[in-house]
Amino acid sequence: MSILLFVTAEFHDKSEYDRYVELSTPIFIREGVNVIGNDEDAKFFDLPGDKAVLLEFRDKDHMKDFFALPDYQIAAKHRDAGATMRMVRFRRMPALS
Repeated sequence: MSILLFVTAEFHDKSEYDRYVELSTPIFIREGVNVIGNDEDAKFFDLPGDKAVLLEFRDKDHMKDFFALPDYQIAAKHRDAGATMRMVRFRRMPALS
């Protein structure tokens, strides 16, 4: 069952975060992570944030392996330098018939 990851980013150094996006986007594509949503104009209700992202991984192992990739770890240093991230992981609900 696929895993969804809802992420909010609160920027404190936008140039560092932009470098993260530049480095990480090809990794997301290469590793088959589905970026369902990506919005810097999201409307937040009772949550801090400047950007919302919704990612889909094939399963928990896919997600765990992705975040452990050496090239992703390099990109993540820019993410952490540029933004405070908040994440919620949950299972994708099967389609209703």
